[in-house]
Amino acid sequence: MDGFGRRHILEHGVVPDHEDIQETVGTEGFCVPAPDNRVICTNTDASLVVVYVTHNDPRSGDGRPFGIITAYYFLPCFQAADCPGPEQPHKVDTALTYTGADSAVNGSPARLSAKLTNNFGTPVNGRAVRFALGTGATQQTCTGTTTASGTATCTIDSVDHPQGTSNTVPVAVTFGGDDDYNPSSTSAELGLTSPTKLDYTGVRHLANGTPAQLAAKLTDFSGDAVPGRSVRFALGTGDHEQTCTGKTSDTGTATCTVASVDQPLTDSATVPLRASFAGDAGYLASDTSAQLKLQYATGRAYGISAHVDLIGVPLLEIDPQPDTGTVRTADTTVTDTACSAEYTSPLLAVQKLCPKVTTTLAPGKVTATSTVAQARIGLPGVPLIEVSGLTATSSSQCSTATGSTTLTLKIAGAPVTVSGDPNTEIPLIGGGRLIVNEQLPSTGADAGLKVNGVHLVLPAEGGEVVLAATDSAMHNCGD
Repeated sequence: MDGFGRRHILEHGVVPDHEDIQETVGTEGFCVPAPDNRVICTNTDASLVVVYVTHNDPRSGDGRPFGIITAYYFLPCFQAADCPGPEQPHKVDTALTYTGADSAVNGSPARLSAKLTNNFGTPVNGRAVRFALGTGATQQTCTGTTTASGTATCTIDSVDHPQGTSNTVPVAVTFGGDDDYNPSSTSAELGLTSPTKLDYTGVRHLANGTPAQLAAKLTDFSGDAVPGRSVRFALGTGDHEQTCTGKTSDTGTATCTVASVDQPLTDSATVPLRASFAGDAGYLASDTSAQLKLQYATGRAYGISAHVDLIGVPLLEIDPQPDTGTVRTADTTVTDTACSAEYTSPLLAVQKLCPKVTTTLAPGKVTATSTVAQARIGLPGVPLIEVSGLTATSSSQCSTATGSTTLTLKIAGAPVTVSGDPNTEIPLIGGGRLIVNEQLPSTGADAGLKVNGVHLVLPAEGGEVVLAATDSAMHNCGD
């Protein structure tokens, strides 16, 4: 009997005589096989029971394939009729220990495992162990078979359990027992978290100087609303970032308002928006982003332009001047283009030309104005045209665009009354046309208008002269 067996016996009583043990295990008819590779031997003459195994138990540390588990004397029986028979094999008690993951994530696999041992802590191989995750209608189960180490594992392919308020899910582990082993069970509580999804549902168009209501909906892995969570919104980036925070409602929607949008105008005229949920003990973090369109204005004004040919020979070529250039802005601006005192040639003379573009916010508005104090046009093939006090205006908001022209007009020395209606056309002797208060829609804008105070179109494609040109437009106005 090795030291391992001796230690075990001493824990429970006295070590029997060595010769009695040898006689008991060596006598045919005294021993019967039992579960777990054990042999039970009963010596009624010596009133001795010996239990031993014939495999190498690593706990003994001696490397031998024979080891006595226990040996003990029992009180002798003096009346044969009442004496019990030899010790018979009986079912061995078992114990389960949960060894799997300590947490689970809804919508993801969960690997569960447990170790099955006998009453001496030896692994029990080849037995089915059932795992039940959750309770009631949402319970999910799987079964694993123990290996030589006594460990059974199985996987729930996709955890699907209500998150609740405890942020946990129970797992019950059971071994049903069989002819050799008694049943056993154990349980554990796993931490439970759920993935979330955040979808932006707020405004898609912004305007500087006005409020912007931002919103996002937070849902869990199954698409159900997640209420009572804080969502942070960040409009813009860097030094221009504007933030606010909202809490999700029963429908999962969080809203907050940036009181006054103040964002720079980019080439794409968009502003980045990021909404984020930081996560907590029960729900994993999530975020979303969007590109919001920023309302902006464009405008331009200039005093004069001309292109005149005579039988293919250039007579007059004047690029737009004085010219504000194209204004593109999402802020309040006023151009500072200097007025021109005069332009004089034998065919054309103009005095005091002043262009200006002004933009304002809340609501967004752009106004382009051009004035010409005096103009005298004396070109071949058309009568003399004299203009004074010319003002052309184009003004646009997201809802509307308007234009107007005022002037005093003479043709061939005779005053001409102009109604002020858009696109008033006056035929000229020789085939030319004079258009007063010419109004054309701006292209590529939500609202916009081009206004030319005076537009002279020469006959035979001889060219044109434009006085007091303006253009205004609004973009990204929204639905």
